[in-house]
Amino acid sequence: MKRPMLYWVSLFILGEVSDRILPIGILGIAAVGMGLVICFLPAVYCKKNRWLLLFGILFYVWGAAGMDFTGHKLAICQTMTGEEVGFEGIVIDREALDTGGRYRIRTRRLGDQELRVSIRIVPDTTQELVPGSRIRGTGVGRMFRQATNPGGYDEQREQYGKGVFLQLQDVVITQSEIPHLPFRRLLYRIREEWSGVYDELLGERNASLAKAMVLGDKASLDPDLKQLYQRNGIAHLIAISGLHIAMIGGLFYQLIRRSLGSYPLAAGVGTVFILSYGVMTGLSGSTLRAILMLLISIGADVSGRKYDMLTAIAAALLCMLLENPYQIMQAGFLLSYGAVLGIAFVNPVWRCCLSGIPKRLEGVFVSLSVQMMLLPVMLYFFYEIPVYGIVLNILVVPLMELLLSVLLICGGIGWIAPQAVLPFARIAQMIFGIYEGLCRFGEHLPGHTMCTGRPAAWWIALYYGVLFLFVIAGYRSRKRVCLWSSVLLFGLLTVFALPGPFRICVFDVGQGDGIFLQTPHRINILMDGGSSSRQKVGTYVLKSGIRYYGGDTLDYIFISHCDSDHYSGVLELLEQEDVEIRNVVLPAIANPDEIYRELEQKAVKRGCHVYHIKKGDSLKADGVQFTCLSPEQKVYADKNQGSMVMLVTYQSFDLLLTGDADQTVETEIAGSVPRSLEVLKVAHHGSKTASSEQFLDKTRPAVACVSVGAGNRYGHPAPEVLRRLEQYCGRVCQTKDSGAIMIETDGTRYQVSTFLGR
Repeated sequence: MKRPMLYWVSLFILGEVSDRILPIGILGIAAVGMGLVICFLPAVYCKKNRWLLLFGILFYVWGAAGMDFTGHKLAICQTMTGEEVGFEGIVIDREALDTGGRYRIRTRRLGDQELRVSIRIVPDTTQELVPGSRIRGTGVGRMFRQATNPGGYDEQREQYGKGVFLQLQDVVITQSEIPHLPFRRLLYRIREEWSGVYDELLGERNASLAKAMVLGDKASLDPDLKQLYQRNGIAHLIAISGLHIAMIGGLFYQLIRRSLGSYPLAAGVGTVFILSYGVMTGLSGSTLRAILMLLISIGADVSGRKYDMLTAIAAALLCMLLENPYQIMQAGFLLSYGAVLGIAFVNPVWRCCLSGIPKRLEGVFVSLSVQMMLLPVMLYFFYEIPVYGIVLNILVVPLMELLLSVLLICGGIGWIAPQAVLPFARIAQMIFGIYEGLCRFGEHLPGHTMCTGRPAAWWIALYYGVLFLFVIAGYRSRKRVCLWSSVLLFGLLTVFALPGPFRICVFDVGQGDGIFLQTPHRINILMDGGSSSRQKVGTYVLKSGIRYYGGDTLDYIFISHCDSDHYSGVLELLEQEDVEIRNVVLPAIANPDEIYRELEQKAVKRGCHVYHIKKGDSLKADGVQFTCLSPEQKVYADKNQGSMVMLVTYQSFDLLLTGDADQTVETEIAGSVPRSLEVLKVAHHGSKTASSEQFLDKTRPAVACVSVGAGNRYGHPAPEVLRRLEQYCGRVCQTKDSGAIMIETDGTRYQVSTFLGR
């Protein structure tokens, strides 16, 4: 067998996945049974490598046991939620905040037992802890927040991926001891000095990019620049990865080797330098992967053996998963390994199929290979494709070596003689300007971004199956098979243009309303979007959730009435240009207030068509009928009574959206609402002013959705309303308990699911 490590690591990953899926009680049976099935069959036909293949059984069991052991440590940490916990450990890293700092600690003791895990602490004072210090203290345990919406930020997944299983708040440090050899402290000070040099020489925006590229410090990264790079497919430039490590560490090793003339000595010095740089920059997943692969390359160089990139990838992958198996579902982890797999696995196909590729075009095929490998990962985590990303990478990557060189010169010399590096700082600023200019230019090109939404699991599996066929056919010079499989690969993108079900998502916006509707042919509609309990709900809930469903354009935004918990997120979207908004619909009341006029003006300024809707008006979009049941065009002293009420009908499926209407409005519209309503969006977040017994008895909704924030000061939903809903409704869902409420229907049958219950 040419590359047994690939086979072993594949079985190791399968063991991890099996442990997550299968009940723990049958772990031993699953490990032996599935391992034998997988390993025995190829062993029969490969007598020469039989023992190498059968050795894979141990890797399968190893992977399952490793995941089980890590899950056990995580379970212990979860039992400490809400409890006062003592801890002892070493400060690994610091995350800067406006109000102080958060620190990552590698514990030796947690609670009343010896437990080696990573935790995050938030001290209750501004006391600064130096990385490398040994500390003791106490704090209150808190688990990380889970995402409650499609496309939402999942703090828990991110921290588990970093190997951090618990956060302690209100931490009191009882003992802090700096070690006699403060290696981490020295690295931290160097990082701080370089950070200050970049701030002084490059200005705030460019300095934030420089610190991310060279020091791995993304805490101060300008959010607009980060989004700009991400939208254009060059976000890898601001993450320390293979290019950075190969240039910095590899160049250092080569210089030492040529200077000393000794391979082992150069390898030893180079290894210390590379690991020190990795620790100084925070040792993120992509950095660790690049360091491990470089060390394997150095080992091959010293031993006089040929470096095999695929084997190095597998070995690095094994090392990282042994440390923390939860990394395997992290975006950065998958993007990092996907990129090098694209180079090592897919890129050679072009040389096999296309003879005599000019050297000037090699970068094109490398970029294409990486994009082909990463496409499902990009869509799964970011829901869109930067169409011009391949071309842009061809333009910006060659400048990266020059940029890194001048940034290293600025950091290394600038803290001693800042004036001497001013010419290099100007070069760096010029390159940053070129990057930003190219991104801005690209965003004005037609079809800059293709927003598909998150693909289904079957689509991802089919895509990688066809990609594997493409690679195998390419290696065997089956050009016709290779051609058709490549056509099929890109043809799979047409799946996202096919009609789907009618989708409704009641977002968890806290105390407020935000309902997204998508018709079968992807006409995207937002009914309200605001919150009185969450900041930036438009950016972090609405926009990300809409893109999760493949909506880069909002065809209609309906605003039921002008309370902030119904429009605050809409105002954010109107002020941002990366979501196209075509039409804004407001209730046609006779006494609009200042907020109403402001929404009109912002919508007109944004280039939207503004419509006013009243009782009896209707709109039909892609077979979905929207009928306005209220308000009438008159003066409403109570803003809630002037709230827009919409009956949404798709074939035999009915949905009633009620805004903040009260019992008076319910009485007026009762005759227009069909009996046995499928879905009711409960009015006014479950306030006792609405959802009367008479109205619920008349409509008898099968599903009642309550959009409400946990612990809100209004006491929503009212206990009496909940009792009535449970009496007259088949199922009651509250966003504060279940997260987003998602409904899909073909017009006859429908399915209801909740984000936290999936």
